[in-house]
Amino acid sequence: MSRASERAAALRWLASRGQRVSAPTPFIDALLATRNLTRRSLLWLVVFGVPALVGAVGYMDLFGANTSAPVYFICLAIQLSVWRSVRSAQRQLAKQISPWRREVGRPGGWFLTACALAYGGGVAIAVPLLSTAPRYATGRLILLGVFGLCAVLILVSFLRAPVLAVDEASAAVYRGLRAENVHAASPALVAVPSLLDVVTKSPLPRGYWPLLVAYAGVVVAAELVAYVRGRRPLPPGHYGDPVPRGSEVDWSPPGPR
Repeated sequence: MSRASERAAALRWLASRGQRVSAPTPFIDALLATRNLTRRSLLWLVVFGVPALVGAVGYMDLFGANTSAPVYFICLAIQLSVWRSVRSAQRQLAKQISPWRREVGRPGGWFLTACALAYGGGVAIAVPLLSTAPRYATGRLILLGVFGLCAVLILVSFLRAPVLAVDEASAAVYRGLRAENVHAASPALVAVPSLLDVVTKSPLPRGYWPLLVAYAGVVVAAELVAYVRGRRPLPPGHYGDPVPRGSEVDWSPPGPR
């Protein structure tokens, strides 16, 4: 992503949260640039994608081939790639400032609720299948364990990271970014791929499909609520050069010359 595109994305992000500026402050501009995954994520996708591919082949060899298995491993590689890309950018920015000593609050409980529904519900569905489809159920429990460990790693990494802020305005921006970043451990990616086993040939008993559909729907709904609540308006503060009242600003990237 070009520098102009990054600036346009930063302006749109601020405007979507009630702060229309013609140019963000230098630090907020750098902070919002940590959202750019275009270049950084490709390298990490290779780093995590190769082990994920090997893992998918081994998983299907041990627990039987089904449509959802490779999708799960693709989702896992994407989650880890996004996490490492953002944290690498944040660490680079952290080297340029002193630690912000004030508390910026914790994410709301809806995201944790979605995680509890995804993992607790997944276990509740898989355990009764141990007697009728043992390979399928065992594989699902192992996948839940792997995703759970990765989710804990991602969440702890973001929640325990130093706060990147130099004033109250940038602290509010950081709080909003952190609410977005925790979705790298998206619980929906744990629940939704299992729906593929409903519409394709799999060892899943046919009577289980309404339960899987309800399970995925509840998890997605809870995470959607968490995402919407995380997009709360930013409080008053100095986020950049204000836009004159009534003026129109073009926040789109410039076209090619």
